[in-house]
Amino acid sequence: MGEHKQPGTRKRTEPSLGDIGQLDGDVHARKPAATPTPARAGKGGADDRPVPPAPTTGWASAWRRRSVRWGLLAVLVLGIAVLAWSQQDALRALFPRTQLNTLLVRADKALAAGHLDGNDGTSARELYSAVRALEPDNEQAIDGLRKVGQAELARARKAIAARNYELAQNALANARSLLGGGDAVHAVAAILLKARQSQAQTDILITRAQQALAAGKLDGDQGAAALYRQALAADPDNAVARHGMDKVGDALAVQARTALDQGQLDQAGDLIGRIALLMPGYADLPSLRASLSQARQQAQAAIDAHLKQADDALRAGHVSGTGEDNALAQYQAVLKIDPNNAQARTGIGQVAQALLLRARASIDAQDFGDASKLLKQATALAPHSADLAAVRAHLQRAQADAAQVNASRLDPAQQARLDKLLARARAAVQAGDFLLPPGASAYDLYSEALNIDGNNPDALQGLQGLAGQARTRFDQALSSGNLQQAGKMLSVLQQLVPGDPSHESMRRRLAGAWLDRAEQKLDAGNRDAALQALNAAGKLRPDAPRLQSLRTRIGRSS
Repeated sequence: MGEHKQPGTRKRTEPSLGDIGQLDGDVHARKPAATPTPARAGKGGADDRPVPPAPTTGWASAWRRRSVRWGLLAVLVLGIAVLAWSQQDALRALFPRTQLNTLLVRADKALAAGHLDGNDGTSARELYSAVRALEPDNEQAIDGLRKVGQAELARARKAIAARNYELAQNALANARSLLGGGDAVHAVAAILLKARQSQAQTDILITRAQQALAAGKLDGDQGAAALYRQALAADPDNAVARHGMDKVGDALAVQARTALDQGQLDQAGDLIGRIALLMPGYADLPSLRASLSQARQQAQAAIDAHLKQADDALRAGHVSGTGEDNALAQYQAVLKIDPNNAQARTGIGQVAQALLLRARASIDAQDFGDASKLLKQATALAPHSADLAAVRAHLQRAQADAAQVNASRLDPAQQARLDKLLARARAAVQAGDFLLPPGASAYDLYSEALNIDGNNPDALQGLQGLAGQARTRFDQALSSGNLQQAGKMLSVLQQLVPGDPSHESMRRRLAGAWLDRAEQKLDAGNRDAALQALNAAGKLRPDAPRLQSLRTRIGRSS
């Protein structure tokens, strides 16, 4: 009988999870090795030991591993949900804080970019205000709104400087609402108010200037030029006022060219000088000056020719007449070209003196008709000549003597009238009223006295002494700097003693004093006064060497 053997004891295998890293791997990657089948007892007999379970297939093992993984994920999700439910208040608080931070960042960027206010939700003011709506005590938002207010205040100042008063008013209103007033806001408001008032005044000036320009009134205190200049003084960049000044320049230029065409060179020079004073940069100014210079050269050539013919005729005794071959006609031709020509005026006075000499000769020859005719011609040339009054009185005495009338004996009424006239004449001399006012001047009063008594020595001496009085006052006015008074006395002398050669030296002295004043005013920066003095000198001596150099300086000082 064969020997019966006990089955061998098998080694126990402990359960384990296996290699976790293989959970997601290929289920066929690692198959467990097949367990060897133990030998059966007996020959061909059945083994009575328990048969081990068959090895697990690959798909079943993968399914179990996936189930574990989804289970763990479900547990994790459930845990997160429970945690979120228990901390929901804290999580809810995180969302507004994030929104606040986003709004603040956007608000700061808008402030930095100068986007201060608006109504589309993107301005600094709107964004900072949105933050305060969420958190009223947010310090960053409060400080941001203060900065917006300060920026609006700065914008208002800049707008005032640019004369954009509507923008300035809006910015100031925003600043006031954000800053709640304060000294800075009040100061800017005061500046804006003053600027608006100035603008209103400027607008009034421009309106008045436009009206004056339309009426053709260019000069004077209420002329278009003066009014536009006042507007520009208040608002130098005012385009309307600048355009108005250009129109004034155009109108003055038209007048200047008209004067040039008519040969009125002094008037043209005054107009061109006024353009230079008002608008130194006027585009047509160089052309006008060139035209004036050319016209003066041509006029001077014609003047020189007339003066030579006049002097030749005077020496030849051709004093006056009906044609052009006499001194009077040639001197008058010069005055048509240059009304202020000193040589021609002196020549006219010499013609008048020559006529008076002829009148005396006619009186002595008892040719009273010719004497009267000559006196009439002399009166037309030198109506205020002292010699004229004396010769006229001489004619009256001669006519009275010829009529055998005793002109030296006066009745009491005539003597009283004569004494009164002489007293008034002396008072007029003391007042400096040599030729004006008419009827009350020293010249008229002495002349009336001679009409009563042609031999009265006081009247004759007083009349002949007027020129000396005028010279004394001229010297006094010139030394004291009263150049207007000196000019007045020179004009008196030219009428009292026309043709006196001493007038030329007096004219030169006065012109030099005006040029000195022009230079002083220019050095002091007073262009208007300098130009006025220069024009006065130019009328006395248009050929003065310093005249053109000072005109150039005034042009450069603009």
